[in-house]
Amino acid sequence: MNKIHFLRAVWNDVILIESDGLYGLIDTGIKEAYELRIRPYFQEIGLERLEFILITHFHRDHYGSLPAILRDYPVGTVYMKGFSGLNSSTSNGRQATDEYNRTESALCADMCEQARNVSNLVMIDESLEHVRLGDFDFRVFGNTNAIREMYEDPASPYKGQIRFGENTNSAALFCRLNGTNIYLGGDANNESLDYPKYDRLNDQYCEAVKALTDGPIDLMKAPHHLCGNLFSEEALAFYRPRYVVATNWTASVYSQFKGNVNMLKAAREDVRLLISDRCGYVFTLGTNGQLSYEEIQKVPEITLEEIEPAADDEAANERFAAELNEFWKLHIRYLIEDGIISSAEDIDYFSGEEYRSVIEAHMKRDENRHHLAWFVREGKRIGACSYCIYDREDGKCFLLDFWVFKPYRGDGCGHHCVTAFFEHTKAQGAAYYELNCSLTDPTRFWKAHGFVENGEDEWGVPLFIRK
Repeated sequence: MNKIHFLRAVWNDVILIESDGLYGLIDTGIKEAYELRIRPYFQEIGLERLEFILITHFHRDHYGSLPAILRDYPVGTVYMKGFSGLNSSTSNGRQATDEYNRTESALCADMCEQARNVSNLVMIDESLEHVRLGDFDFRVFGNTNAIREMYEDPASPYKGQIRFGENTNSAALFCRLNGTNIYLGGDANNESLDYPKYDRLNDQYCEAVKALTDGPIDLMKAPHHLCGNLFSEEALAFYRPRYVVATNWTASVYSQFKGNVNMLKAAREDVRLLISDRCGYVFTLGTNGQLSYEEIQKVPEITLEEIEPAADDEAANERFAAELNEFWKLHIRYLIEDGIISSAEDIDYFSGEEYRSVIEAHMKRDENRHHLAWFVREGKRIGACSYCIYDREDGKCFLLDFWVFKPYRGDGCGHHCVTAFFEHTKAQGAAYYELNCSLTDPTRFWKAHGFVENGEDEWGVPLFIRK
């Protein structure tokens, strides 16, 4: 039996290769992925040993769980892509410093030493052309240190320049097995460079794949989480991928990176795009190109439980009052702890009867009703929100408050709550969304869900809209 397991992951890769009881791992995700998903999944399928681990490039979202896996599982060989030490950007796209490059270089050396002590360490260089496991024979592309070569080559227009990120060094893998073509793109990019050897690398890898198969690609792990410049139209016209797995947020893919989605559809109208934010996928490879998949590691369902206005009886009024008191107690704590308000005047206002009585009155009106709701997962309240749908403004839904309770933050919980919020409010008639936000991290969060700047409110706070 030959399978490829894509564990649930966002902005990190964990790909498990299986062939007749043998297992190999391509990338290990972020450090936190080990306890959250990798070890539980290994235990679930009864995995006790890895024949190899291959790190496509030295970014934390690919090497993060390597030390923990080496500690807990026997590993035959570690294929390590060395760190260039010449990065202009970090793994999250921010500007890299000299300290970052020194720290990552030391970390890479330390991980290599850990691997050498418990496994067979093989550095990925031009001597490594194939990685094999059972029936799988992966051809390795990107097996050089492109960044360092362009930095040191006297003929390079980039000599002495620190201008690339480690994605330029990412390996990619191709395998043809029983009539099925598989391409695992790592984080390789297609940047146009004035250095022919590394100009438009993904297109160059496509030319190499053409020498190995007539196409199309049946299963592709989209390079670099389906963002950025991935392939030329000509390369995609050859690949015509049948299934594409993208390790990203669904909302981001269809808002920020929709251009790449459109390119995939132009290359093949019936392409199946599978995004790994809400579940992972296991593909089973049959004979003569037969390929099927099932979903794994599904995110538990999140629903909205609204605080309903009281009916005309004493018991219902008491329940409504108790729910409101609990909501307001958590609400003011959230506003203060998350840095949304800080002045005594604002704290007094949001704690006071004036603000709360207005919201309560709006909860009871027939038109443009205000909603307070809990996010509920597996019977537990994990967050809350406050919003109003304006019937007379073509269904605008204004989101006043949205927060995940601190014990449940992390592992994408906020993103999954947003998805639940959209589903719930669209059923109530919401046609588009608006909110105000001034803090850096929340702004980045909402932009990932398709919100764009839309002026300012009456207090000068930036407004964002999602249509």
